[in-house]
Amino acid sequence: MHEKLKEDFEKQNPDIEIRFLAPAQNYEEQSARLLREKMINKLPDVSFNSYSYLPTLVNKNIPKDLTQNLINKKELGFNDNAFKATTLENKIYAIPFASSLPVVYYNMDLVKQAGWNKELPKTWDELFDLAQKINSLNGKSGVYFGETDTWLILALSLERGGKLINEKGKVDFNNKAWQETFKLLSDFHTLAKMPAIKRSEAISSFYAGNLGILIQTSAALTQTEKSINFPLKLSKFPGVQSGGELPVGGSVVMLTNDKNKEAALKYIYFVTGEANAYVPQYTGYMTSNLLANAKLKDFYNKNPNYTIAPSQIELMGNWPSFPGDNALKATNTLWNYAEKLLMGTSTNYEEIAKQAQEKINALLP
Repeated sequence: MHEKLKEDFEKQNPDIEIRFLAPAQNYEEQSARLLREKMINKLPDVSFNSYSYLPTLVNKNIPKDLTQNLINKKELGFNDNAFKATTLENKIYAIPFASSLPVVYYNMDLVKQAGWNKELPKTWDELFDLAQKINSLNGKSGVYFGETDTWLILALSLERGGKLINEKGKVDFNNKAWQETFKLLSDFHTLAKMPAIKRSEAISSFYAGNLGILIQTSAALTQTEKSINFPLKLSKFPGVQSGGELPVGGSVVMLTNDKNKEAALKYIYFVTGEANAYVPQYTGYMTSNLLANAKLKDFYNKNPNYTIAPSQIELMGNWPSFPGDNALKATNTLWNYAEKLLMGTSTNYEEIAKQAQEKINALLP
């Protein structure tokens, strides 16, 4: 996809050549590389990175402030909400490139075999009810909560109006939103009988038609469609309460060196503008650009599953991160405690929440 964007851009701008650096394996590696390049003053003109690492990079003065360059954002195809997750301290530091939100994937063959003849679940109680019905089918599993990091866990709390970090800079898992979140994590095991397997195994099981419901990123849609032989239907993330949000995933594009600012901004505007219509078609991620979305009308009509994530766009909020140098350790700690509930090694969600809070707060500044 990046090669296609480069080709189209250079056709329209023959005086500008785009040169790609060797790609990083993941966002963690890309972030570490940017931090090193900042130290030796060799940052690239333009960088792509995860929404979740933006606060860390801003803290190290890596992305340039784009606020003044986006005064005419509506002409560029963006509404005010588009920059909610890339705005820190009232300054816009990045433009959304490829965005994703949590959604639910349903194997409609198993849904029908389970005797579910109504609308797909809108609440967690309904989803667990359907999962139990699928569990009763021979050799089938109901549901899997399918990420190996804290993104979906945060979604459970944020949809209830929860916050990751309180005003004292610490976590507080003793409030209503987080207590309900930890209980839900436990319910996946106790009520829905979620299989105690790795995410990769669960995805293989879903592809093979042996798992009825998979909760994961909307960005997996294209790959999933290529891998299955059953009717697939996506549905919105259940249980979002009034005032709740969902954490946005995916990548943003930043201006990280203003040596070639004019050309770099041209490229940034291009890849996040109408050309961003390539993103859903090539990857399953969604575009945040209204002009790109308008070009996708026929694509959406033929592929209604691709409209589910964009239909939640008004819920799109920050992907919060832990502060300080131990942010990654804190993230892993939250996941490790959540996994105890999901896998059933503990069913005492209140005690798990308490232990996770103590361990994480000890890691925070």
